[in-house]
Amino acid sequence: MKIRFLLSSVALALFAMMGGGSVDEDGSLSAWVWIVIIGFVVIFVIAAIQGIVHEDEERERANAELERKKQQEAEKKSAYDTWFQTYSVQHGVPDKSIIIEANEIEGCIHIHESKKEIFLKGQTYPFKDIMSCTFSDNPTIIKGAVTAVTKSKNGSAIGRAIVGDVIAGPAGAIIGGTTGKNTTEFKHENDRVIHNYTVLVNVNSIANPLVRIETREDGELTNEIVALMNVIMARN
Repeated sequence: MKIRFLLSSVALALFAMMGGGSVDEDGSLSAWVWIVIIGFVVIFVIAAIQGIVHEDEERERANAELERKKQQEAEKKSAYDTWFQTYSVQHGVPDKSIIIEANEIEGCIHIHESKKEIFLKGQTYPFKDIMSCTFSDNPTIIKGAVTAVTKSKNGSAIGRAIVGDVIAGPAGAIIGGTTGKNTTEFKHENDRVIHNYTVLVNVNSIANPLVRIETREDGELTNEIVALMNVIMARN
């Protein structure tokens, strides 16, 4: 972008100079014009080199950041695998596991049906300590766009988007109006809901009676955890 702007500036400057008193009587460019041209070329080359260097530096930084994230993920996975091996020795292999967040100790649920134990948010609870379970939702609603289309009698149409809650009405409604020779229709697209679920487990603990499990937009995972807790409570 900077190089294009600089090139355009150089071209405009050259045309301006050539349109002025920059030509000698014999039709050749004046010496001072050549000096200016050479100066512009030097500036352009320097800017181009700086642009290339900058792009290379940005690419190197992006690659370094990507490698850093890969290294972090590898270290996190290694730490989790080591922890899980120790956990399996102490508690046995889980009969069922639910992974909420990969390679996170507090992001997994492990069930030991024979021992009637559940590993939840980094703690082990006996089934009988699970007292109740529900979930909450803190959704974000993104309003659907409203588009106005004006049609004339000859059938031609001109559309434009309307920003904001201009038209009230149900999602998908089309509201029509006629003004003179033109007819305007307003189409309201459906609103979009982004869910943010949290599973709430009440455990038998004075210190920490409420365990929160953030499942965010994953409704299926939310239902699975709630259903699992209901089974555990039924077997107390």
